[in-house]
Amino acid sequence: MGKVSTIAEMDLAGGAACLDFVNTVLNDELLVERLHSYTDLLTLIQRLSLLDTDTLAALKRLAEQDSQQAERVLLEARTVRQSMLTLLSALVKGELPQATAQVLASFNGHIKEALGKRGFSAQGAKLELSWERPEKELMQAVWVFSLSAYELLTTKDQRLIKQCDACAWFFLDETKNHRRKWCDMQTCGTKQKARRYYQRQKQGSFSTAISE
Repeated sequence: MGKVSTIAEMDLAGGAACLDFVNTVLNDELLVERLHSYTDLLTLIQRLSLLDTDTLAALKRLAEQDSQQAERVLLEARTVRQSMLTLLSALVKGELPQATAQVLASFNGHIKEALGKRGFSAQGAKLELSWERPEKELMQAVWVFSLSAYELLTTKDQRLIKQCDACAWFFLDETKNHRRKWCDMQTCGTKQKARRYYQRQKQGSFSTAISE
């Protein structure tokens, strides 16, 4: 396993916020942890442009004022992420029929909670969908990812959700022919091709040695 990137460094190649969220726990097919604090959640949200600057600042102040609640929300974020990971893994592998009722119930519960925190408000002469009391809810940093999962699964072809052949990160394949195999061609694609080349060379040398 290579060096584990931080939240501030990791590539955001998922194509959907919820996929990048799930990828925070993956590294070369092994489980790692990149969400070490509530601030890490906010850093990821900022990088993905999911919330405006004022809301992020308000959530940061609230987390500093109530560090215990911020820690509880961080643990909840990891729980939500695990339910997404389990369900998406089953989806990608074609094993949804084997997904347990408990996993589905957990995932659906997170989605319903997030959807229930949105509502329409009057903005001038228009009705706009917005958050209810966003400045008072540390959980908003988790709800944004549940809403992203809801949007992904209801607006995109679910067959285009894939896992990288090299590092197992999730990504949305929106290429023209839908044959993308890697989360990033410049990193995982190059690495995987080099690995296959090395294996072919090694097998060739082994075959030559035997024939001699």
